[in-house]
Amino acid sequence: MGAKTKIIKSACLSLFCFLLSIPFWYLLRKFFLWQEGRVLLNFIYVFISFSIFIIFSLVYLTLIDNRKIISLTSFFITFSFLAFFLREDGIWIDKVAIICYVIIVFILFIVFNSTNKNLIYERKNSIIFHPGKSILRVAPALMVVFAILLSVIFYFNFPLMDKEGNIEVKEEYMEKVSKPFEGLINKYIPIYDLDMTADEFIVLSTFLDLPFAEGEEEIKPPVDIGKPSEEIMRYLEDKDIYSIEEVNFMQYMREDEEFRNLFIEEIKKVVVDANPYLMNKYRQNIAENWGVELDGEDKMGEVFTRLINNKINEVPKRIRDLFLIFPAVTLFGILQITFIILGFIYSLICWILLIIFHKAKFYHHRKIKVEKEEMEL
Repeated sequence: MGAKTKIIKSACLSLFCFLLSIPFWYLLRKFFLWQEGRVLLNFIYVFISFSIFIIFSLVYLTLIDNRKIISLTSFFITFSFLAFFLREDGIWIDKVAIICYVIIVFILFIVFNSTNKNLIYERKNSIIFHPGKSILRVAPALMVVFAILLSVIFYFNFPLMDKEGNIEVKEEYMEKVSKPFEGLINKYIPIYDLDMTADEFIVLSTFLDLPFAEGEEEIKPPVDIGKPSEEIMRYLEDKDIYSIEEVNFMQYMREDEEFRNLFIEEIKKVVVDANPYLMNKYRQNIAENWGVELDGEDKMGEVFTRLINNKINEVPKRIRDLFLIFPAVTLFGILQITFIILGFIYSLICWILLIIFHKAKFYHHRKIKVEKEEMEL
């Protein structure tokens, strides 16, 4: 009866750990789909499910000494990962990704079994078995493999990569990244305005004599740029500037934020009076110079996004894939540091759970008398 009870308890604990792995793999896959607006929430879910899964896995690896049950359960726990990550939208993923996933999962399976083997050895051969210390020694190996696994998943599911394997920077990402640095950007690139339309950008470039919209043949400006508006002149006169020749508009826009805003607003007002034929010529020039499709009403945020994506994807795919290794390696380093701290916390929680299980009489301690041999002169 004692042996049967032990097998039942082992089977129940193993099944419980397997059931915990299913929501973890599911939430992990959901997190790496990078759903907009839900990334932080999905990360919290993944962290909670990962913590619970790891803690109970360490408990199960510590308590169970039946190698057959451990091997079978570890196989289902680790290889069930493949059921969630090998297919996407009903299609098999890239062959290289499949090979990498299978290799990492196989290593995870081996580490699960070796961790259990080491814990069993310490249980059987230590004069006094300290579960907390033993778990603290074996947990890092398990955490390292999970750090590798998460980094590999990140590499093959890079947040800026589309389904065709091309890098696709989104306009909202540009806005979020550039927002904190707007003041610094405007000091060097005062015409940087993501909300400006393409036509407004063209008129501003022509007024400042910037080369962005120039083509092989010279085209006259689409608006009258001989004299600034009355509002701009009034502002300059308030600053004791009466001659336009004295003003370097580009330099002045860099140094005076108020003037920059006024200047851009005044330029936007004259766009409606621009010559349609000439504006179309300038649009064609920018489209040819930058290699992007362009419409006069397009926001410059959209245009810059297309330009960046085109330039990135002009790089051969093999080179892009090589560069994607760096963010994955960086993530691995961050996870390693994080898991060192979490390893201590998880080991402590695991030790507390073992005490609770002992109080609940889920397992028992027993003392065994052993004969010891020693040599003496």
